[in-house]
Amino acid sequence: MPRGHEAVPPARRAKGQPAADPPGELGEYAARRTFAATPEPAPSVPQAGGGPLLFVIQQHSARRLHFDFRLECDGVLKSWAVPKGPSLDPADKRLAVETEDHPYDYASFEGVIPPGQYGAGEVIVWDCGVYSPDEDQAYSFDDRDEAQRRVREGLAQGKLSFLLRGEKVKGSFALVRTSEPRNWLLIKHKDRFAGPADPGERNRSVLSGLMVEELKVLPVRRIPVATLVPCGRPEAMPATLSPMLAETGEAPFTDVDWLWEPKLDGYRVLAFVSGKGAKMRVKLLSRRGLDLTATFPRLAAELRGQGADMILDGEVVAFDASGRPSFNALQNRFQLKTERDIAVADRSTPVVFCCFDLLHFAGVDLRGAPYRDRRRYLAQCLLPSPLLQLVHVAEDGEALHEAALASGFEGVVGKRKDSRYEAGRRSAAWLKIKATQSGEFVVGGYTRGKGSRAPLGALLIGYRDGGVLRYASHVGSGFDAATLAQVKARLEGLQTDACPFVAQPELNGPTTWVVPEMVVEVQFQAWTEDGSLRAPVFLRVRDDIDPRTVLRSGHVPQVPYAAGKSGAEGGSGEIDEVLRQLENGKAAFPLAVGPHRIRLTHLDRVYWPADPALKQPALTKRDLLRYFAQVSPFLLPHLADRPLTLIRMPEGIGGQRFFQKHWEQERPAFVDTLTVFSEHKDESHEALVCNNLATLLWLAQSGTIELHVWHSRARPGADAAVQGTDYAGSLATLESSVLNFPDYVVFDLDPYIYSGKEAPGAEPELNTVAFEKGKAVAFHLRELLQGMALDAIVKTSGKTGLHVFVPIRRTIDFDAARKVCELVGRHLLRQHPRDITMEWSVRARTGKIFLDYNMNVRGKTLNVAYSPRGVPGAPVSMPLTWDELAGAHPLDFRITNVAQRLAQSGDRWHDALERKQSLERAVSGAGS
Repeated sequence: MPRGHEAVPPARRAKGQPAADPPGELGEYAARRTFAATPEPAPSVPQAGGGPLLFVIQQHSARRLHFDFRLECDGVLKSWAVPKGPSLDPADKRLAVETEDHPYDYASFEGVIPPGQYGAGEVIVWDCGVYSPDEDQAYSFDDRDEAQRRVREGLAQGKLSFLLRGEKVKGSFALVRTSEPRNWLLIKHKDRFAGPADPGERNRSVLSGLMVEELKVLPVRRIPVATLVPCGRPEAMPATLSPMLAETGEAPFTDVDWLWEPKLDGYRVLAFVSGKGAKMRVKLLSRRGLDLTATFPRLAAELRGQGADMILDGEVVAFDASGRPSFNALQNRFQLKTERDIAVADRSTPVVFCCFDLLHFAGVDLRGAPYRDRRRYLAQCLLPSPLLQLVHVAEDGEALHEAALASGFEGVVGKRKDSRYEAGRRSAAWLKIKATQSGEFVVGGYTRGKGSRAPLGALLIGYRDGGVLRYASHVGSGFDAATLAQVKARLEGLQTDACPFVAQPELNGPTTWVVPEMVVEVQFQAWTEDGSLRAPVFLRVRDDIDPRTVLRSGHVPQVPYAAGKSGAEGGSGEIDEVLRQLENGKAAFPLAVGPHRIRLTHLDRVYWPADPALKQPALTKRDLLRYFAQVSPFLLPHLADRPLTLIRMPEGIGGQRFFQKHWEQERPAFVDTLTVFSEHKDESHEALVCNNLATLLWLAQSGTIELHVWHSRARPGADAAVQGTDYAGSLATLESSVLNFPDYVVFDLDPYIYSGKEAPGAEPELNTVAFEKGKAVAFHLRELLQGMALDAIVKTSGKTGLHVFVPIRRTIDFDAARKVCELVGRHLLRQHPRDITMEWSVRARTGKIFLDYNMNVRGKTLNVAYSPRGVPGAPVSMPLTWDELAGAHPLDFRITNVAQRLAQSGDRWHDALERKQSLERAVSGAGS
């Protein structure tokens, strides 16, 4: 059973208010809040949950920055405000003021409570995890009813002792009531997690990674509360499992859907921890199912202190004298048999269990949960020690690979964030990237050598394929005197008369066949076309691997698109060639685009500074060119035949900006232009048109970051009421040309809701409250248009606003389109006067969404779909489906990830734009 609490459909109630009878003790919570105005969850009736109890600590920037400490009990969150936050120092007695109970759904709440609402300010989930009462070191992680009974009793008595398992806060604490009924003290008990460190210094959310002050601008996604802590189907502790295995990849990469871990040079081990108190049992099983518990007694003893049933997946690693991982030291440990020798080795060569997955916790099967969640559960539930460590994880595969090799590790392992744990299977959802190509093979025989190598010249190795053993190669190099003697001694006990390979290989000397039970790791350059290994070198014996599981070691290519790298999915050969040239590292060179040449300069100039909050490195002119090339199949159709207005920033977003409508400088022959009459100056000017990839890249070289387009295009067609193409002769000829007939009516929604950080007179900066209000107005507009039988489409502006389009046939001119937009807008304004304004006075707009119908004017431009914006974060004006808009934020879509999104889903928005609506339906609907 999922561990969450689902809401029962509420009865009819006043708008913005919770159900008439809030569940449990939530009446005070509901009375303080207006749920039509605040994004906080309304009270709900919980169903019985499963799994361990949850705790959450939220950092809340209200009138004062403070921490809210919450414990799940009986379907609600018992809550205390802790002004200074929890302390790990037992000498600190932190005041905790009891507040109203909160609904269980509040546990994953992150966002901005709007001004004027109770508790107005920003909230993040500073830490969360599971907890259990721990009086007398008795834990109830696997028994919710028992845990809740103990919590109720402790709170009633005025003292509750409990163990927290969070990412930041672990160990035993107590809540003690003072003489003031609502005032408690939060006190850390003395244990190995006590210390002088103040956890408040770690000020980022454990869910979104954001700091509380960043919520005003940056996007935040609430994860389902049911997945906040270990959840899944209940199960008895499995007696045994086989680990999930990785395919071999070619090279590390960086992709938003993957996480990376260092590849450790040790023994793969599953640790089974079960029982209670003195009866806690531990079993350490190798990859091939061997019981290693007696081999590593200190690890087993350490794991008994976990205090909960769990199955951990990880690697047992030994270190050499320099502190680097040493497989040889681990092999030597593995050969020890007597308790005395093992005890001596535990002191001289201790081993560490490095954990990277959690498969079961407190009676809950976690193998069906995605890796991103299992990783969070592991960080919460593991109680680390010097011998039990959490493996580091990173999003940048290339940087981690470089660091891993520098630290003496084998390489890295990449894991898809959405991958489930496939016990006993090798999956391409996990990729191992080694510094050198190597694989495991089964030994099927050995040949005699010459001289000192007479006893053993070379091993004959192979791999399993459909139940048979196929030959792969002879391996004669890589042995020293010690390993040669050890391998020969072990093979003597496996001798057999029959060749174990399905087809006997070509032999180059006297050969002894062996039962295929020994596994060795071999380094090699490549597989040859006939299925042999090129330049194989013996590395070591792998006792930890079952010979029945050894399959051919193959390579899985990296994902088709890695942010910031070449290889855009679906790109033409011309695009691929451009991307290849951009990887050459030179700051200036001539770029070949088909038959054309563009002189590129200053490619390493920073256009967007690094943004740590978005985990985004500095982005350069080269990155802009790369982005334009990657998205050109989607961007160029939106630019075609439309006069351009350019926003040029040749020094980057922090330098001078040029707003350029007319191009008077020299231009390449491949750049198209239109000569258009200007009614303001009573003369004609040349405007640029971007109809090909070469022009797009030339514009980027010229420092153009933003591309703004007319709402009409200079191409006659069957959908156009007129076919005139004289744009330059006079105002009359321009008005009778196709450029005077737009492709759509556009509703420009511009929030005038300020963050409070703007300079006097400045436009509102991007802030979360404003964008959420803009989305609400966009959905109101869509509902109105649907009632008129009009199908609207939407895109972000890339800054604070939204652009809503109604595609039409080119049968009405700009004056009529402007009138339609004004009529619809004023009707919407009458429906939502508190949220919308159409006033021109900036003062009158403040606090509302400004609907600008005057964008429907000939010559007015808006940034085109997929155009970057010259603001921090490198956001992109992104077309969305309406379902996508509901959870969207402008900074979700940046030049670092949009190409990948398009490669996966295509340009559905452009397809919608092609569906024209009739004028009669638009005008009659607007008039009604």
